[in-house]
Amino acid sequence: MQLLPLQEVQVGRNDRVFRHARMRALIVWLVGFALAAALFFGAYTNAKWRAGYIFGAFLLLYLLLTLKFVTARFHPSNWLVRMNDFGIYVQFRSYLNGGLPYDDPSVVFLAFGEIVSARLVKERVEKPDPIKPGDSETTYLRYVELELAGETAPLASALADERGESAPMQKRWYGSSSTLYRDYPVAINRPPFMRIRWDVVPGSKAFLNALRPYRVIATTVSLTQDFTRLHSLSPEEQMKQLRELEQRGDAITATYLFRNLYGGSLAKARAVVEGMQREARL
Repeated sequence: MQLLPLQEVQVGRNDRVFRHARMRALIVWLVGFALAAALFFGAYTNAKWRAGYIFGAFLLLYLLLTLKFVTARFHPSNWLVRMNDFGIYVQFRSYLNGGLPYDDPSVVFLAFGEIVSARLVKERVEKPDPIKPGDSETTYLRYVELELAGETAPLASALADERGESAPMQKRWYGSSSTLYRDYPVAINRPPFMRIRWDVVPGSKAFLNALRPYRVIATTVSLTQDFTRLHSLSPEEQMKQLRELEQRGDAITATYLFRNLYGGSLAKARAVVEGMQREARL
């Protein structure tokens, strides 16, 4: 196992690369832009339909705010896994956080001999909706879970350091600001198992088929995680669930649930969740 900065990754012409879809995101964004243009044009040609300006302005603002999600996918750092003849590189830094220091370890290289087995994990997640109190939202996630041979503590420490990164200040057209996306595609919740959240192309089936000649591919597992019934748990179990939410990068829901369970101010809830982040780095 090797921990490497991104610039030290050896890129080969025959690498199998798994990355976030580029053209799909671009097409969706362009369709949204065309719709905004149509709303403005409809309002311009029909003096009685002023609502087109309002809806068009809101849609255009949304498109401007999400533009980075599209442009980041065309950056060379947009890849999750690279596979060559010797093993795989896994980038545990989100492609959206390209502004973080390049000399930080953000990639782990695993030789095929360091992987005991691999499998697909399908997860159904139920959690409260912070925007609509009383409602819940359901997400369906896919992970590739790798069982690793040897010591995983160095990787776990690097993952914790990544979660503790602070966003650098950047100059923008409206002034200086900092942005950090709480997006963590790799986690070690149960050593020696490493989970890679698979929302890239080619899909998880293609990756596991490419890995099959080298390692054992285990049976797919389906799980359900329910964060909507924390009131029925003990305080210890409640805090455990809140920590898991924070480790998933969902600090907003963790903060909302803490206030829902224990009351207190928003500042106090944020301080508790941020304390969980600091504990993970120790």
